[in-house]
Amino acid sequence: MTTMATTRKSRTPRGGGATMNAHAANPEAVVEAARRRRSRDGTVTNAATSIEASPRPTSKKAAIESLVRREDGATIPQLIHATGWQEHSIRAALTGLRKAGLAVARERDQQGRTFYRIVGAS
Repeated sequence: MTTMATTRKSRTPRGGGATMNAHAANPEAVVEAARRRRSRDGTVTNAATSIEASPRPTSKKAAIESLVRREDGATIPQLIHATGWQEHSIRAALTGLRKAGLAVARERDQQGRTFYRIVGAS
């Protein structure tokens, strides 16, 4: 009968734990590195200044917002067709618009179709 010996891996790094993460000595550097990101073209952006108040004009969230802003609003199938998302994702995006402070109303027409639209918007 052959038995295999098992080895237990140490949890400490080689050198008995003397090796230190480069950022461990300066936690502020870790926070600053997280705030600064390098884009594909090489420019450095600051997370605090790159947050947009509205979605990009070509994003799916912007498409949902523009359809819901129409006077007659939009149905779930229309929003699915515009984004390619599943129904639960559309509903989550509508909830996100509500949490962003927009008054998204749900209304039904005489045929029983549900329309979503932003009320009180120009």
